[in-house]
Amino acid sequence: MSSVFTEITQLSSKDCFHIVERHKTEFTYPLHRHREFELNFIEHGAGVRRIVGDSVEEIGDFELVLVGSEGLEHVWEQGNCKSADIREITIQFSKDIFNENLLSKNQFVSIKKMLDKAEHGLAFPLSAIMKVYSALDTLAVEKEKFVQFLKFLYILYELSMADGVKVLASSSFANTSRNK
Repeated sequence: MSSVFTEITQLSSKDCFHIVERHKTEFTYPLHRHREFELNFIEHGAGVRRIVGDSVEEIGDFELVLVGSEGLEHVWEQGNCKSADIREITIQFSKDIFNENLLSKNQFVSIKKMLDKAEHGLAFPLSAIMKVYSALDTLAVEKEKFVQFLKFLYILYELSMADGVKVLASSSFANTSRNK
């Protein structure tokens, strides 16, 4: 197996999150891991091969995955995707933006549970993706930073309430990879 690249993200200590939206014809970024949480949205990606820990799957036209463990390696590879316009939105954030006191409040219980489960990687069903699609669609171009953060919170909350969320990496993989 190839080596795993440790990414140093562009997330600044002065920002709540770092967001990048790009259109591309292929996936070329290597297998990697990083300290930050990553919410990765892909549109027009049918046939792309997703690897999160020991989970390997071919994705459909829409994909939304949350990765949240320092040791959880992940990558999206071209696979059988033939799309000429793959859209990807990547949001990286530190759990530090939500202190434990805030996460213990009733309004944040579901988000805390989701963030805890994300150490294994979470894939959201199409119904959840469509529920947050409008907010995701405009997040990167939102000029007002506070409004952008509110949309981000809305996305996290809605995803935390979703049914049918799939845990990706096995417990044994996530537990052992965290210590690398």
